[in-house]
Amino acid sequence: MNNLKYFRKKAGKTQKDVADYLGLTQTAYGNYELGKRQINLDTLSKLADLYGVTADDIMGRGSLEDDGRHLAEQPEIVPEEEVMIPLVASLRCGPGTSGEPFCVIKKIPVPSSYTRRWGDNLQAVIAVGESMSPTIIPGDTLICRPGDDWIDGNVVSVNVDDCDMVKRIFRTHDGGIDLRSDNPKFEPMHFTPADLAADRVHVLGRVMIPIPKEL
Repeated sequence: MNNLKYFRKKAGKTQKDVADYLGLTQTAYGNYELGKRQINLDTLSKLADLYGVTADDIMGRGSLEDDGRHLAEQPEIVPEEEVMIPLVASLRCGPGTSGEPFCVIKKIPVPSSYTRRWGDNLQAVIAVGESMSPTIIPGDTLICRPGDDWIDGNVVSVNVDDCDMVKRIFRTHDGGIDLRSDNPKFEPMHFTPADLAADRVHVLGRVMIPIPKEL
């Protein structure tokens, strides 16, 4: 158990504020608050400096008081049950060279809530390009739900001209689609209805959640 959320709220900061201060993704920092990831000494020291408290205070080992009231102890977190899903050949966040059927590399554990929420046929891939930074960075594990269903703004794994990539997808007024990167250095890719009719683009699945590589 820890008091990270208490001190963050007391300081009027969001999870993103603290994550940026630490140089982490918001997901990675959120796992500190949930107790799903152990805090190393350097990070603990930075957080203690940020809030002007001790490491023991943050970790719930001190007798903290706020306006004369003792801080309530947080309930112990029970680890969530995990299930195994296939890790398949990497899709690039940028031009790729695959276009081949997925090759299962190994099985990896994920929280069982993922399959309850998104289905039993989830797959994982590793991001290896820069075009979706800072949302997705090289080394992140992407949990994907195979299929060609999507809505505007979804992040999808997609095959374009026999190259795999991860992009954000949008319908366009001409009946085509745009594939856009979150990294502004990469130009959008537009495909006309004729391009789609020629089977140049195949949506392989939706990226449901990226798991930062530091986890």
